[in-house]
Amino acid sequence: MAKARGLIALVAAVLMSVAVPAGSAYASALPANVREFMHSYRQWGAAPTVEAYMNLFTPDATLMDSGLAAPIDGPKIRAQIVGVLEVVPDYRFDPFTATASPDGKVVFVQARNTGTVQGKPVSFTTMHRLVLEGAQVRQGRRFWDQTELFRPVAPDLPNLFAGLGESASTAEEKPRQRAWNSERPAALIVGTGLTGPGLSTPLSSRAAKAAYLRRLFGAVDLDLRAGHAVRQNGIAYLEWIGTASVAGDHPRTVQFGIVERLNRDGEWTLAFDTLDVVASPERIAQLRALIFGR
Repeated sequence: MAKARGLIALVAAVLMSVAVPAGSAYASALPANVREFMHSYRQWGAAPTVEAYMNLFTPDATLMDSGLAAPIDGPKIRAQIVGVLEVVPDYRFDPFTATASPDGKVVFVQARNTGTVQGKPVSFTTMHRLVLEGAQVRQGRRFWDQTELFRPVAPDLPNLFAGLGESASTAEEKPRQRAWNSERPAALIVGTGLTGPGLSTPLSSRAAKAAYLRRLFGAVDLDLRAGHAVRQNGIAYLEWIGTASVAGDHPRTVQFGIVERLNRDGEWTLAFDTLDVVASPERIAQLRALIFGR
C-alpha cells in the first residue's frame, strides 16, 4: 500500500505541475544561470568547436557517459570531443527540452544529435543530467543508447527490443528504486505512452510496456540507487545509477544508468544504453574506436 501511495504521489506531482522547450520563448521560466548555460549550449551545438565545448565546463568538471567505466575529467573530456569532431565534422547538437530545479543547480536536457559516420547519416537522442556551478557544468552524465549511433555503420547489431509492439501480451524514489532492482514491471508502469531505446513508436498498452520491461530485465540484473531528481513545469526527471550484470555469451558487470522522464500529458520516456547487452566487449571496443578513438 505504501508503494502504491508513493507512485500516486509521483504521478500527481507531474500532473499538477509545462514543458520548457530549450530554445523557446518559454525558456524564461528557467533560472537565470540555466538560461545562460542553455544559450551557450545551443550556440555550441549549432557550430561545435573544441574550445566552445570546454567552456561549458568548470576547470574541475567530470563527465560520465555510456561506455565509460568511470567519470572522466578535463583532459579526457577534451580528448573525447576532439575525437568526435575529427570523425564527425558535420556533428550537430540540438537541445530541445530543458527542465531545471528551482535553484538552478540541476538541469535535465534532451537533445538530438546528427552527423555522418563513414558516409552514413546518424541521428540519435541523448539525455543529460547536469549539475551546474553558475552557468557551467561541474558534473555531467549522459544517458543514451550507443546502438543508435553505431547501427548505421554496424547494421548487424541486434535490437534488444525487436518485435515488441502493441500486440505484446504507476511514486517516490525509494519505492521505484526497489521496483527497478526487484524487476517488477507492474510497479513501474506509468503514463499513457512509453518511449525508449529500440522503439520506433511509443508503446501505449500496459501489456506492451510490461513486455518491454521484462525484455530488459531478462537481459540484465540491475543494482541501482537514486541519483538526482527534478520536478518542475509539469515534468519529473528521475535518475538511477549503479551497475548491471549482463547475461548471455559475455557475462559481466558494467556501469549502468537510467533516466525516467514523466510528462504531465502522460508521456513516459526512458534513456539507457543497450550496447553492452547486444555486443561483445571486443565489438564494442571496435565500434567506439570509430568515434572516440578508443
